[in-house]
Amino acid sequence: MAEKSVERTPSKTALFTAMRRALANMRYQDDRFGPDNLALVFLPALHRFLLKSRSIQERTWNRLAAAMPGMNEYIIARTAFFDRLFLAALKERIPQIVLLGAGYDSRACRFAEYIHDTIIFELDAAPTQNRKIKCLQAAGIKIPPEVQYIPINFAAESLADALALSGYSQRERTLFLWEGVSYYLQRPAVAATLAFAGRCEKRDSLIAFDICDAVTPDTPGTVYGAADFLNAMQAYHTDEGLLFTARAGEMETILAESNLRMTQYLDAEAIEREYLTGKGGVSIGRMLGLFRFVCAAPAI
Repeated sequence: MAEKSVERTPSKTALFTAMRRALANMRYQDDRFGPDNLALVFLPALHRFLLKSRSIQERTWNRLAAAMPGMNEYIIARTAFFDRLFLAALKERIPQIVLLGAGYDSRACRFAEYIHDTIIFELDAAPTQNRKIKCLQAAGIKIPPEVQYIPINFAAESLADALALSGYSQRERTLFLWEGVSYYLQRPAVAATLAFAGRCEKRDSLIAFDICDAVTPDTPGTVYGAADFLNAMQAYHTDEGLLFTARAGEMETILAESNLRMTQYLDAEAIEREYLTGKGGVSIGRMLGLFRFVCAAPAI
């Protein structure tokens, strides 16, 4: 499917992510598996009302799990992975954090007490970003003054120009968080974003992102949750289909072409061990096996 040129309505996949984060927060009530205590504010009013019921919470969780097995667990792991990087950067007082395709990311608000000398640039399509700001304001949640919202059409506008107009400097150490986005873009757009991060002059800068492993004819029958996920994406998210996939070796090549070196690569098993295992080594469940976490730093 061709990549969208303009996003005219708020992202549906971002809303489903917020739903899963909100349900995880209600279900686990801890910082490890349900840390996003603000996700609920991004849901429509009717959903917020209905989810006051424990039985509806459970039914909704189970329906989402049945539609896309392992996706609830993946969102839990993904949220924890990016939370950890974001919080560590704030504690180190890194000068800049750039959220690429921020969606309903609530980290700047959840971790506001740790923001001191860090400017946080949040970039996303205008419809999603505007709705996010309205939801936060309606809930009475203070947006930290260090946050700068930058509307952008990633498919048609220059990332460098948008950030430069807002005061971003490639001379400063930067953490780029690119969560839940790469697989909705064509490969040239992925490469362009990575190349931008690769131009950072501080070698201790970092870009962290998740990718979808390459899909082959064998994938639906061999990867946990893949068949249902691919069917659901085709049925319900036709405007946000998978466009970019890559195996580990391919990803290293793409990174090298963008002046980046891979510093971390976590496959599904590694993600489950690190982010879905509770006390006593007990797993809370299997994640959708298609996804990987990648971190990379400027090569020179």
